[in-house]
Amino acid sequence: MAAATPVLTYSTYLRDAFSPKAIAVDPSGNVYLAGSAVIDPAGSTTAAMVVKLNAQAGQYAYVSFLNGQTNQVVNAIAVDAAGNAYAAGSYLNAQGASQAFVAKLDANGDLVFSTPLGGMAAGTAQAVAVNGAGQIVISGTSFTSGFPSTAGAYSVANSANHPWLVELNGAGTQTVFSATGIGGSAMALDSAGNIYVAGTTMQLDYPTTSGVYQPVFPAFTVCTSFLCQIGAQGANQYVSKIDPTGSKLMFSTALTGNQTGTTNGGLAVDAQGNVYLTGFAGAGYPYTVTVPAIPGLPGGSTATFSALPYVSKLDPMGRQLLFSVPAGGAGVQVDSSGMVYVGGSVGSSIAGNYAVTASLPALAAVPAACLPNGLTGLNASYVSQIDGSSGSVVGTQYLGGSTLTISGAAFSGTSLWITGPTADTKVPFTPNVLTLPYFEVNLQAGAYLGAVDFSQTPPAGTPQIGCVVDSSNFAPSGQAARYQLLTVLGSGLGPAAGVTAADSATTTLGGVQVTFGGVAAPLLYASSTQINLAVPLLPFSRQFSPMQVSVGGSGAAPRAFPLTDFNPNLFLNVPMSIPVTNNSPGYVALALNADGSLNGPANPAELGSAMSVFVNGMVPDPDVISGALQLLAEGWTVTGLNQLTPFVQEVGLQVPSALGSANYFSCPPAQAPVCTLGFSLYYGVGTLNLAPVGSGQAGSAVVYVSR
Repeated sequence: MAAATPVLTYSTYLRDAFSPKAIAVDPSGNVYLAGSAVIDPAGSTTAAMVVKLNAQAGQYAYVSFLNGQTNQVVNAIAVDAAGNAYAAGSYLNAQGASQAFVAKLDANGDLVFSTPLGGMAAGTAQAVAVNGAGQIVISGTSFTSGFPSTAGAYSVANSANHPWLVELNGAGTQTVFSATGIGGSAMALDSAGNIYVAGTTMQLDYPTTSGVYQPVFPAFTVCTSFLCQIGAQGANQYVSKIDPTGSKLMFSTALTGNQTGTTNGGLAVDAQGNVYLTGFAGAGYPYTVTVPAIPGLPGGSTATFSALPYVSKLDPMGRQLLFSVPAGGAGVQVDSSGMVYVGGSVGSSIAGNYAVTASLPALAAVPAACLPNGLTGLNASYVSQIDGSSGSVVGTQYLGGSTLTISGAAFSGTSLWITGPTADTKVPFTPNVLTLPYFEVNLQAGAYLGAVDFSQTPPAGTPQIGCVVDSSNFAPSGQAARYQLLTVLGSGLGPAAGVTAADSATTTLGGVQVTFGGVAAPLLYASSTQINLAVPLLPFSRQFSPMQVSVGGSGAAPRAFPLTDFNPNLFLNVPMSIPVTNNSPGYVALALNADGSLNGPANPAELGSAMSVFVNGMVPDPDVISGALQLLAEGWTVTGLNQLTPFVQEVGLQVPSALGSANYFSCPPAQAPVCTLGFSLYYGVGTLNLAPVGSGQAGSAVVYVSR
């Protein structure tokens, strides 16, 4: 990692069944998260929820549900100097239509008011802010006609599929103005009360002004059906500056590509009125630097994906594009010195092709094995500091995670707070954070919360952790079990030439020591970029443990792990057919055939023969849990277990004697007579079976067999 890498000071899976979409920080440093929470898992019913934490995010100040409406969601939050929180979003009204709303909570989390917006028009609120006079400014999109406008405010004849902008008094009892045809999904206010909005539109009639950078929206078609039989106008980004009365466009310009669309993911304005935008774009976006091509597409083209992030800066009149660089995509903030901070999310479902992550300059120092691979890691996140004058990346902290997507960022002091949803608990943890008291099996998707301090940049040569993964499959780690094998990836982690331990009890290797709660971990390998270790056999009464990596007396910023009684992981044949293609077999087990040779497409197992696979993370507390390995696939049998090392168990399997309808994965003609045969290996605890490796535990994979 680069010497300028800022320090990850806070990182946690905060709570389950909560998907945060916005974050804010008040003048005292208290942190506010807003989003939707599952209140009825059986019916998938959600309610809007606002969470307030103290300035250290070490204690809840309140957790408030905005009850009374069906499937309520919050898309945006703002906080005033007194600690009142303003949440904006939508709910399903009595007619079953989406209805925009804004609500105010006092400093204790009590509901002051909640009011619908838009009259009879369906729609949603997407941005909210509070001006110096304490008035509430809200913006969003109307799905139907009939959104009301007030005299003198900007308006269009038909509000359907157009944005709107509304200002209310601080009590929510009076509309100051209501404008239609202008607005957006991101908003900022300046000291004079001018309103800046940015958003994404598929319409070509969003208003622009003369003399701006891009006064005309490009018309282009994108595919909306299989084989592109149906097309539609692609997405365009815009940004507008509006006077405090909501009546005049001071400037309004497009800032977009012309082939695959541009989506806005954030807006910020500095003290001079310069405008910063972030989001994702594809071919034709006006970058001011050379951007990386996306591997795996014809000619490296970006023609079919809105794949690359951008941070763009416009001058205060909206006339000049001062820079546009590939970074960020998910939230942007600017401090008083003009430094810019962006959140970014990378991965297969964000970029269309996960291989693009390795090409982003902001991620150049991140170990390749930490990046999403489309199998054990789908989405990951990062935050970057951008020089506001040149657009150059000053520093990046990679957050990792296997399904983590940043949805909001807020700057406080010298730290950027970030939040977002994650489908699992495989996120980095730091010591002394709020999290669940115990990580049960099969938790619901939940909330991530993190903070990166950009004033802390460790000196060159200090050990720095890029990510921690499970050694068996290189999946991002979250919770860990005793004797689970972990791999730490980064820089300055040990000697330049790698050193291998002579036994399984070595705790100092090449000047490297790793401790968990003060207990030295067994080390298997150490080099400048990688440490392989086993979590020590800590007391089973301990539920959380910090991890400290020390090299020659110099320590990396600490990480931590929630401890589980067991966390079985199947060893996979890394790199597991990366990159993923339509012909990929998916998870391929590290397996030995009956003669001890490595199983593979050129060396398949015979039907009915014996073979072995390998598992780590199975040292359960005998006083709490007991169980046995099971196979859930037609014709398979577990024939025995062999404790190969203190950390690894060899699992003997009997291959089915025939290919049944339920056990083969694929027998493509190109591989005849070789097939891939699937199995799911579970750790049985009574009637409970754990989820397969793709979901976080145990193991599901394929091996190669002859037909």
